[in-house]
Amino acid sequence: MAVVTEFQIRLRRRNIPLTDLIEDIQKVARELGTDAVTARQYDERGLFGVRTVLRKFGTWNDALSEAQLTVSNRLDIPNDELFENLAAVWTKLGRQPFGRELSDKDLGSVISRGTYEKRFGSWNNALLAFAEYINSGRDSFDANISQEINLTKSFATVRRTPRDINWRLRAKILIRDSCICKMCGNSPAKDPDVVMHVDHVLAWANGGDTVEENLQTLCAKCNIGKSDVIF
Repeated sequence: MAVVTEFQIRLRRRNIPLTDLIEDIQKVARELGTDAVTARQYDERGLFGVRTVLRKFGTWNDALSEAQLTVSNRLDIPNDELFENLAAVWTKLGRQPFGRELSDKDLGSVISRGTYEKRFGSWNNALLAFAEYINSGRDSFDANISQEINLTKSFATVRRTPRDINWRLRAKILIRDSCICKMCGNSPAKDPDVVMHVDHVLAWANGGDTVEENLQTLCAKCNIGKSDVIF
């Protein structure tokens, strides 16, 4: 007899007490064995997410201070983390952000405009550096050989791109497509609640590679709808 699994809804917690957030940040610090937790580390391990913390405390450093942890030296942030944060804000807005918008708590930026200006000299220079970084390559995988055939002892071995789309390539596709859904035309610039995905045009399971030519921007609704279509 088949066992019926009861369907359950997981409701999102609201009005989380400050003490719960502080305790969770401290818990992540203990797990990592450090007293200087970064926003990225908390987002990966914490229960509530960085945006929730920012809405309560204003800045990540203020949250660390309340948790009696070491305030991060924002000048030591690696460039790739600066650019990943910028890409997240860009995607949330559906357009190129203005420097002042990094202080908007609803956008979830964990790094201030001042940090970018100190690193690159000005906000415009930061944007130019971001563009150069996004366009400079495809991380560890060489896209020029997305399908590499090695003949060894008369056997052909096909090397494929990984299925997962790293944040750098994802940002490049979203910006290329102006954060507009290729199916319905929706965008965060029109509706802030719209969530954007990057999708394989030809599914990876059907042989499609994770390369620019086979990637497109879809809103979450269209992407899920596409996945439900039976071919």
